Amino acid sequence: MHPTNPLTWAGLIVWLGALGTLAVFSFLFKENRAYRFAEHILLGLGIGFGIATTITDILIPKWWTPMVDGIRQHQTGVVAVCVLEGLLGLLWYGLYHRRTVWLSRVVMGLTIGAGAGLAFKAEVNDKLPQIIASFKSPYVAPADVTLFNTSVNNTVFLVIVLCVLSYFFFSFRMESRVARGASGAGRLFLMLTFGVFFGNTVMTRMSVFIERIWFLLTKWLGVGA
Repeated sequence: MHPTNPLTWAGLIVWLGALGTLAVFSFLFKENRAYRFAEHILLGLGIGFGIATTITDILIPKWWTPMVDGIRQHQTGVVAVCVLEGLLGLLWYGLYHRRTVWLSRVVMGLTIGAGAGLAFKAEVNDKLPQIIASFKSPYVAPADVTLFNTSVNNTVFLVIVLCVLSYFFFSFRMESRVARGASGAGRLFLMLTFGVFFGNTVMTRMSVFIERIWFLLTKWLGVGA
């Protein structure tokens, strides 16, 4: 049972990963210099990877190559669009000087407007099918019965939807017992849903933690190898 040899390239990578993992785990005791150093290294690597990915996956294939091909093929429209895109991209650097910061606001407004339009379209395309799917019939024909498509399941689903909607209905006071009961049940169903989401988040973090422990034991310390 010997640790990985750090004198080899593969061993050096394992040792760097193990030391970085231990530095991050040291935050469980208290914040310290080792954790802050690992945090800054991770942020630097993320920024560097983001810049490299932007160049290789966006700028070159989606801007530089089409512009060069447009110049070679004498496509004036394509070249003009690429030049305009480049100028708009350069306007972002106006943030670094107070006299040119207004230029960055121009392209920022265009970006936010275009992003809002795309987000609105995506929300409609994503949420509308869910809304349509929520209209389930309490009666399911025997020929159409599946594991999650029965009259009981659909009825429970509709009751939960109506209770949750009643919780967010503030147009009039909930004076009747039925309305107050439905609103209270809707709040309970919401809490259960949030609890499920929180549990999934915790399990995701635990999966990452278990993977790191497995890496330290098997790859670094050689336990079980």
